[in-house]
Amino acid sequence: MIPFKPLLQGVGKMTENRTYYFGIHPDMLEPASLEYSSFGAFWYVENNQRYIVGYGFGAAQLAVLAQFRAFSAHLTCSDKQILYDIYRSIRNKQQEQDWETRKRLPVMTAFKNPWKNTPEGWYVLRSRETFPLHLSIVQKTKYFVWLEHSAVCENEAELTACITRAEQTHNLQRKVKGLDSSGGIKS
Repeated sequence: MIPFKPLLQGVGKMTENRTYYFGIHPDMLEPASLEYSSFGAFWYVENNQRYIVGYGFGAAQLAVLAQFRAFSAHLTCSDKQILYDIYRSIRNKQQEQDWETRKRLPVMTAFKNPWKNTPEGWYVLRSRETFPLHLSIVQKTKYFVWLEHSAVCENEAELTACITRAEQTHNLQRKVKGLDSSGGIKS
């Protein structure tokens, strides 16, 4: 999974005539830790387009956002729908990045457990049995293990959609297999 980072790149371009907005939404999923915590965002609107300057999760990251807020004219936004829309747009971009990122694991991975005795093929790895979870779609070849896709799944529908997309994208004739934590293949 690609790390979730606050976006503070636009902060250096703050202008005095621009109005910024700051808001916090409680209980949003933080994708890296898979914990629910407060989500905050700092943004401005220009030509009816929302530009996110920064965002974060939990007290420490929200304190960083508050520092930037102190140096600009801003309004506090308490509209939970706007904050949810900002959160979803960030998560959607992150999910697409996770889908597109393909990575070959170190060469020796294919010769170590659990991969050493695992047949070639496609596998689904779950970070845990309960939702939310990190999902990885992995291809094992004779000499390599490839992380083809990853996703954060909040429920069964998202998990199923990711697996179905992988099967369609890679024209897999048979379904991908699950691999349990002990290295055994699930049906």
